[in-house]
Amino acid sequence: MLRFYAFGRPGGPSTGSRTAVTLAVCAVCAACSGSRVGGPAAPGAVGDAGAMVGEGFGFDGGGDDATAAATPLGEEEPTVADKDEIDDGVETESDARGQILRHPLDNWTKEQIEAALAKDPESLGSMSIGYAHSGALVNGVQMPPGDAWELVNADRAWGTRETVDNLTHCLQRVALLYPGAAKMFIGHLSSRRGGHLSPHKSHQCGRDVDVSYYYLPGYEKWYAMAHAANLDRERTWAFVRTLVIDTDVELILMDRSVQRLVRQFALAKGEDREWVDLLFDGAAGVPPLIRHAKGHATHLHVRFYNPLAQETGRRAYEILIKRRVLQPPSYFVRYKVKPGDTLSELALKYHVPAKVIQQTNGMKTDVLKIDREYRIPQSGGVRMAPRVTVPSRRLPPEPAPPAVPNAAPSAIPNAERRGATPPAALGGG
Repeated sequence: MLRFYAFGRPGGPSTGSRTAVTLAVCAVCAACSGSRVGGPAAPGAVGDAGAMVGEGFGFDGGGDDATAAATPLGEEEPTVADKDEIDDGVETESDARGQILRHPLDNWTKEQIEAALAKDPESLGSMSIGYAHSGALVNGVQMPPGDAWELVNADRAWGTRETVDNLTHCLQRVALLYPGAAKMFIGHLSSRRGGHLSPHKSHQCGRDVDVSYYYLPGYEKWYAMAHAANLDRERTWAFVRTLVIDTDVELILMDRSVQRLVRQFALAKGEDREWVDLLFDGAAGVPPLIRHAKGHATHLHVRFYNPLAQETGRRAYEILIKRRVLQPPSYFVRYKVKPGDTLSELALKYHVPAKVIQQTNGMKTDVLKIDREYRIPQSGGVRMAPRVTVPSRRLPPEPAPPAVPNAAPSAIPNAERRGATPPAALGGG
């Protein structure tokens, strides 16, 4: 099924998505230069993901940012590994019931996309390329400062426009519902240009974000172990509920000990039990949205579907490879032999068996010739992901309207009650 991506969907963020459409359309018309959210990278750098950096693009290697874990203070201990445990590098399987969303580049040719990349790469908006555990970020957007949150490390707080807009919307929603609430801490999203970000397996393509739980007054601290005595269950549930209802969230990783507290609060608050069970347990053929992962009693891990940025990245992938912005999964580097070089040293340096180097270069012996260039096969670049399908949001059931005794039938046509525009308003008969 194909449906048009509803930029500014009801209840969700809209500004960044509308901006992305505007920039994409303007690129084909050459009417504007786009919003330059990221500056040019240093030419010639090589990142952890093995991707070559072209002018204006590239990867940052993920640094080891010191984050000291707080000592647990309460009776709730994080759960041990179980059969349902996953890690942050997990890739969710494509949902056959998902929908392919129309995209601003659907009618663009490869030549148009290549021309836009050559003239003004930022005009195409954010690109999430590859996979969460092996990917890249192009035209990333930095998470801005805000009254309702605190950035732990701004240098590692880059994501796609969709991710940043989704996260900002949810944080602002909680702040609106609960004025004066403690700030949420924002940990890692991605490096400015994606790629490996220590110590994570994921966080490589701008769709993942680590955030704190909401804590009760006096317990606010990044990486604090959440438990019954310090967890602000009401605000934490409000945040999770907003993620589920207002955004295309792909998964939420939460330690099962914290899940238990949040789930109990949701049910006590009167949420529909079947809906809550669907979020935490899943159903036949439908995995849970909130899943247990070791190490997530100190923070939430959230991943968003990015139908705009993922499809833009997929459409631009071959061109980015051609322009040497990215390296393909398998590629060659060239090495010019210097006096004293040996085949065994070359194999050790590039982590390739000596026999493979010999076969690649048609060598009959293991002797290298000085000043000759040899091709060395490499792997580890970015693979192109398939077009993303976005499943329907898991919305709670609508409460039944209160019964009105002896009420006359509604005179409002069905189409108007559903929010559709009646024919008269469109000029019809």
